Amino acid sequence: MNARQRPSPAHGPDLLARYLNAYLQARQMSDMERPWGLGDDSLDTLWSRLTEALANDPQHLNRIVGEELTEVDRARIVETLVPLIFALPLRSYPAELRAVKSGHHLVLNLRQFELNNIDQVGYLPVALAPSFAAYLRRVLRWPPKQHRSIATISSGGRRRRVRITILAHNRGVVIKFLERLPSPGDE
Repeated sequence: MNARQRPSPAHGPDLLARYLNAYLQARQMSDMERPWGLGDDSLDTLWSRLTEALANDPQHLNRIVGEELTEVDRARIVETLVPLIFALPLRSYPAELRAVKSGHHLVLNLRQFELNNIDQVGYLPVALAPSFAAYLRRVLRWPPKQHRSIATISSGGRRRRVRITILAHNRGVVIKFLERLPSPGDE
């Protein structure tokens, strides 16, 4: 089956850069005005360093993430961005989000089966792939050898049943959104 693919720039937008730009704008707001999840004061040093790198040379951002940050810093980036990835607005189920290594990027593509299309969501620095897998293992409480499971997640006020597969050798993650579940607020 051939899926219709929308034309877009190579790999779509840089998701870390988009977050950093939103973070910069949120820092200009008061604490009460800030959107949820933006402007975490405890991470100001990390976000400031990455924002400065982005302003000077966007390609430098990927090198910093891959070569200069500690594993703890990469984990903090992933802990911030992965919940936002799970909050992607989906209109149809089932759908599948693939985050797969491709060169220097962890490319995220969203396939909506009923619409028969693939959207390039964007990309992250490939150095975040191991932290992405480790974060999912920790949050889902998977043993080290487990690679696939079905879970119920809640993000952005929406509950979904998903099947998560961590690809071998930290090549990426496949998240299949199986169905939308009623949220406690819907009942």
